[in-house]
Amino acid sequence: MYEEHFGLSAKPFQLSPDAAFFYPSKEHKRALSFLEYGLEQADGFIVITGDVGTGKTTIVQTLLQNLDANELTVVNIATTQLEEDDLIHLVAAKFGLEVAGNSKALLLRDLEELFFQQAQQNRRALLIVDEAQNLLQRSVEELRMLSNFQVNGQPLVQIFLLGHAEFRAILL
Repeated sequence: MYEEHFGLSAKPFQLSPDAAFFYPSKEHKRALSFLEYGLEQADGFIVITGDVGTGKTTIVQTLLQNLDANELTVVNIATTQLEEDDLIHLVAAKFGLEVAGNSKALLLRDLEELFFQQAQQNRRALLIVDEAQNLLQRSVEELRMLSNFQVNGQPLVQIFLLGHAEFRAILL
C-alpha cells in the first residue's frame, strides 16, 4: 500500500539485507573502503562488528557487486553455531569439496590444495562468515588456522568475519 502511495518500486524496509538499498553514510563508506583496502592488500583476516541492523552484511554485498567474479571465489557462511569440525566440513562443502566420510585432516589438506590451485590461476579465495558472534572460541581458532595456508607470505584465503559488537570479546 505505501509503496504505491510513495511511488516506490520495492519494499524499502525488509529484514533481509539488500545491496540495492545501500546508503553510503560516512561510516558505511569508511567500512566499505576498509574492506576494499583489505582485499587489495590480501589481508588474511578482516573483522567488521556493529549492532544489529547497522548494515554489515549489506556493505559486504555492495563490495561483492563491484568485484570481478573471474578473480575471486567467494563463499558465504551464515550458519555459525557449529563445533569446529563441523565448521571445517561446512567450509569445505561450500568451496565445492567432497566432504562425505572425510576427516578434518583430509578436508584441511584439500582446502589448502584448492586455495593453492586458485592462487596459481591468479584467483583468490574469500570466506565470509556472517553472524560471527555465534562462533565458539575453538571455531574462531579453526578459521584463524586457515589463514596459515600461505604462499610467499600471502594468505591463500581471505576471511571476513562479520558480527555483533560482542564478537570483539570472543576475539580477545
